[in-house]
Amino acid sequence: MLRDEPPAFWFVLAATLLYALALALWFLPVKPANDALATWVHGPIPDNFEATRLRWETGHMAVTAAKALGFISLCPGLLAIRRD
Repeated sequence: MLRDEPPAFWFVLAATLLYALALALWFLPVKPANDALATWVHGPIPDNFEATRLRWETGHMAVTAAKALGFISLCPGLLAIRRD
């Protein structure tokens, strides 16, 4: 829909790729950490607690950064659309 408007097209394309990256980042580090957390039972803290928590937190920060950059790219893309 935006191929005839190059500035808007490139910003929106970048936003789309950044949101796709955010989804991939969720599946790579966060989902395995969530799966590990789901197996823990009440009681003593598991030996790999720090590594799992670091992976979970870092993954969420990376997803948030990709989504924020995607939103920042989407805003000028939408504002660059010409309304004739």
